[in-house]
Amino acid sequence: MEFALPLLGQIAGMNFGAAVIAVLIGLVIGVVFGILPGLGPLLGVTLAIPFTFNMDPVTGVALLMGIYQGGSFGGAVTAILLGIPGTPIAAATLLDGRPMALAGRSSEAVTLATCASWFGGIVSGIALLIFAPVLAEFALSFGPAEIFCLALLGLTAIATLSDTSALKGLLAGLMGLMFAAVGTDPYTGISRFNFGVTELSGGITFVALLVGLFAIPEVLKQIEYPSRKDERLASVAFHMRSFATVATRFLSYLRSSVVGVVVGIIPGIGGVVSSFLSYKLARDLSKKPRAYGKGEPDGVVATEAANSATTGGALIPMLSLGIPGDPIVAVMMGGLLVHGITPGPALFLTDADVATGIFVMFLVGAVLLLPLGAFIVPFFVKALRIPQGLLLAVVLMLAIYGTYAVHSRLFDLWTMLAFGVVGYGMVKFGVPRAPLIIGFVLGPVVEVNLRRMSSLAHSDPIEYLAGRPISLVILALVFAALVYPAVSSIRSARKTARQ
Repeated sequence: MEFALPLLGQIAGMNFGAAVIAVLIGLVIGVVFGILPGLGPLLGVTLAIPFTFNMDPVTGVALLMGIYQGGSFGGAVTAILLGIPGTPIAAATLLDGRPMALAGRSSEAVTLATCASWFGGIVSGIALLIFAPVLAEFALSFGPAEIFCLALLGLTAIATLSDTSALKGLLAGLMGLMFAAVGTDPYTGISRFNFGVTELSGGITFVALLVGLFAIPEVLKQIEYPSRKDERLASVAFHMRSFATVATRFLSYLRSSVVGVVVGIIPGIGGVVSSFLSYKLARDLSKKPRAYGKGEPDGVVATEAANSATTGGALIPMLSLGIPGDPIVAVMMGGLLVHGITPGPALFLTDADVATGIFVMFLVGAVLLLPLGAFIVPFFVKALRIPQGLLLAVVLMLAIYGTYAVHSRLFDLWTMLAFGVVGYGMVKFGVPRAPLIIGFVLGPVVEVNLRRMSSLAHSDPIEYLAGRPISLVILALVFAALVYPAVSSIRSARKTARQ
């Protein structure tokens, strides 16, 4: 590739060592921000921007990328050990990671999450280094119709995640869509469903919803049914047998990583969608789909490999086209602009050494994530040895601080408490919470792109879709995703009746 030649010069230069140290520091900071509920890599990257002003562009972005990568992984630790996703993208990891921890398999679950994040990061780093221009051009073919169809495919995960009761799952998904509609109409700019509350004009804060939905119910459950000190969590260590799954389940790791990269390069989708899509795909292709949600290791692999790979995928349109793939990458783009580096097609011509250096440092960060995770995660887990009452107080304090820190609004705390009540009620009545998250995340994507598609299609949307083969392929997958579970249920019922 034309821009690969400056790689040797970049590595041989004095800045390479500084960039590696920056990535390592960023990974540690990112893991901390990811583990603390409500904070997440977005806040970490935002706070780190001023510290990059006196660095060269590659070193500065290396620090930000390390925070991004470490934060994406760190959220899985609290999701597994405490049942509280430290970051939104760890919500899907909660589905199987937490049951594994409760079954005494904490070490296995944390190790699988570490290995999957490491593998997904390496795959996306290779994609960045080799396929960035090609994948960026492919992303240009995704218009409103394709993104709308992809969002529909993501919504089919609601049915997949509603094993106990399809009706309850659909109700939760509908609630998510309704909450997503609160705020301002993206087309007309008119406020809707805010009931005269000015603070709701910008919509419901996702972090407040997520923390309220998962953190508050977990604290309330622990208060209601206090459990004895769980020694199983205190003895979490790197599980070497789980590391072997990289070889024994290589296709699962690779499939989930590819899903993460592909979803990541599509602006506005993000790691939450990629992790749930990957989870759904893994479950649909599994020989034991009913094991998912009850402590299935492949569920942890699918979600963590996908959301980790999304980090690299999201950088592709930002660096190649100047289009940030998600809010965190948008902040990183600002960091580049501060250094006088303009992302886009010209980047590979005018600043090829910077582009290549960024790609290489992302790959270095992905490689370092495995040994770093194996080394520092047990130290964080030791914090769980403190008395349960104190631990719950710390979790609640961090949840409150993390929620408030996003926008520094007291109203977000009331929102968090309100969704805490909603989440606790859902737990009590057996309503799954994951479909609500899916509906909330995908609701705006579906609405905006449906209206854009309708405007472009004028009066004949069928004819419009007929001329877009990618949309038709995705729609076929949507149809298959809806029909396959029904067919499987009928076959299972017939098989049972014969026996």
